[in-house]
Amino acid sequence: KHSDDRIKYFSGTAIYKTTFELAQKPNDHSADKLYLDLGRVVAMAKIKVNGKYAGGVWTNPYRVDVTPFVKSGKNEIEVEVVNTWANRIIGDRKLPAEQRKLHISRGPNGNLHESGLLGPVKIVTGY
Repeated sequence: KHSDDRIKYFSGTAIYKTTFELAQKPNDHSADKLYLDLGRVVAMAKIKVNGKYAGGVWTNPYRVDVTPFVKSGKNEIEVEVVNTWANRIIGDRKLPAEQRKLHISRGPNGNLHESGLLGPVKIVTGY
């Protein structure tokens, strides 16, 4: 939906980063686990918490147990999302041949595909 074609037709990897505060980490033997719930992702994502790989998702539910990786206090989350080539192919077909990044004769046409971290993203307990 973006007006900038470099973003609108982007295919590749996007990295989302944020921090959150955790008052107290659940103890390792607690039944309450903490999950990073990404909501919706198109097409797949890898999650790091405090610089450590916590897991990857490519199907619903898009959530990962982050209990072993969080700590009391400030935590950093990095979500690396990779989408498909569909939007790049659709965008390239609108360009003159010499400006295209991809040179293929077959592939998707028509409407752009949703892609990226669509959310909502939240930390949840249980499941």
